[in-house]
Amino acid sequence: MQIHQLTKSKGLKDKQRRRGRWNATGTGNYSGRGLKGQKARSGHSMKPFFEWGQTSIVQRLPKARGFTRYYKLVKDVVIVNLGALDADPRISDAMEITKKVLKDLGYIKKETAFVKLLSHGDYAKHLTFKDIDAFSAWAKAKMENPGTVHSASKKVPAKLEKSVKKVSKAPVEKKAPAAQPVVEKKAAKAPVEKKAPAAKKPAAKKTTDKPATKKTK
Repeated sequence: MQIHQLTKSKGLKDKQRRRGRWNATGTGNYSGRGLKGQKARSGHSMKPFFEWGQTSIVQRLPKARGFTRYYKLVKDVVIVNLGALDADPRISDAMEITKKVLKDLGYIKKETAFVKLLSHGDYAKHLTFKDIDAFSAWAKAKMENPGTVHSASKKVPAKLEKSVKKVSKAPVEKKAPAAQPVVEKKAAKAPVEKKAPAAKKPAAKKTTDKPATKKTK
């Protein structure tokens, strides 16, 4: 391959900048790197948060009093759905599901993960769960009655019934509209026939009889 055979890669829209090809290109002499210095040298690389020898803020901040790392404040929860377990052919009916089984099947990466079971999807198998950390209210309802609760028609779990009752209000009876007085309509008048306009007589022509003038020689 030679230089004239090179082509632009797909998706490249910006005009290619030719650096160091004299001042007509706009980036001649110093090729857009400025005048000398550390950043103008070839092979230059700078780590993020580098502060020119000073201890960076990333290193200084954890030493401050009351600092807590972000991953200690947030609990990493791994979600597993009942519908996925029900549709998995590797899981037989009345099988015991543990974190070790979930790891072997590829649902979680570590056995030490915090696993929460959700109710998304249909569930008809009679599975038993061991050492699972948390369950949603809908998941518990499906586990108690497998095959009866589906995503299309959900039953309200016992824990959620109180909150649903508070929100739902008694139906308001609509009052019948008051009877309006009947107004008798007046009989419509018969249309009056319009008489055709009488034909106008032609106007008499005016005659202007002027006395004859005698010609004089």
